[in-house]
Amino acid sequence: MDITTLALLLTRLGRLNEQFLTDHCRAHGTTPAELQVLMLLHHHRDEHLSPSAIGGFIVQTSGGLTATLRRLEEAGWIDRRPDPDDGRGRLVALTGEGASFHDAVFADLLDRYRLVFADLGDDAALDAVRSLMRGFERLAGSSLSADWTYRPTVAAT
Repeated sequence: MDITTLALLLTRLGRLNEQFLTDHCRAHGTTPAELQVLMLLHHHRDEHLSPSAIGGFIVQTSGGLTATLRRLEEAGWIDRRPDPDDGRGRLVALTGEGASFHDAVFADLLDRYRLVFADLGDDAALDAVRSLMRGFERLAGSSLSADWTYRPTVAAT
């Protein structure tokens, strides 16, 4: 394996994806960190999450996350509520307006990612990304999310 070429390509891939997300978010009047919070809240099985759980998943410092959550709350896209299990803690929940904003930005993002992965089959692209995530999460000692699968909520009939 040519580890030097692989390392250089991965570094460039990371920067290209960051720029891709930054440009996409700018076009929608948001930031990558804000979009990541909205995506996590929208697609998470729990109705609300603690700021520490959000920060751990989106890999943002507590100071940066505080500013991100403040901007999202000012925009009306999230609510911060008291944590019933910890009187000092707060929980973060997505508002209806935040869900609508997320849906529009996320649909456009998916369309753009389809163009990125046009040369790969869905399974091959997913397998490659998951393998890389497992390696990076192992090195970082972070929680494993590589095997996560999106499962849309199905409304009861």
